[in-house]
Amino acid sequence: MAAFGQCYNRRVPVFESRLLDLVTHNPAQTRQFGARIGRAIRAGDVICLSGELGAGKTTLASGIGEGWGAREVVNSPTFVFVNEYSRAAGGKLYHVDAYRLRDAADAESIALPDMLNEVSEGKSAILIEWSERVADQLPPERLWIDLLWVEESARRIQVAANGARHEALLEQIR
Repeated sequence: MAAFGQCYNRRVPVFESRLLDLVTHNPAQTRQFGARIGRAIRAGDVICLSGELGAGKTTLASGIGEGWGAREVVNSPTFVFVNEYSRAAGGKLYHVDAYRLRDAADAESIALPDMLNEVSEGKSAILIEWSERVADQLPPERLWIDLLWVEESARRIQVAANGARHEALLEQIR
């Protein structure tokens, strides 16, 4: 996969159907973009968030939950590892914080393989913060979102879709 902004050793935009690169200028815009994602996701989707502390992962996740229609307020599951959300239209959204996970045994201890199995069966969707910490546990088909600091409130959001379903999801988000 070509790096964002790199093409034949020149700095030019990358226009691929499976990539999206944008900048939000404040937390409200980051949350709005998350809501746009949330309205498009469905059971079977794997949404991975990556970025430094304070990069906006939880803000984006909150918007995703809002757009998805979560009955509960979406917040960081850092101290409990996993939050489960429901919506009036039915369905389940798992929200995992992998920040404190070190290895496959830790992932097993929070039942990540069971959640991913449920997702693969089309029974729920999953949103994972700090996805890079459990990347070897994740299916190859997923939507991967990197959040990068630009300025105090601005964030660069880079989205990469892997697999036909997630490429279609990215097209809906556009």
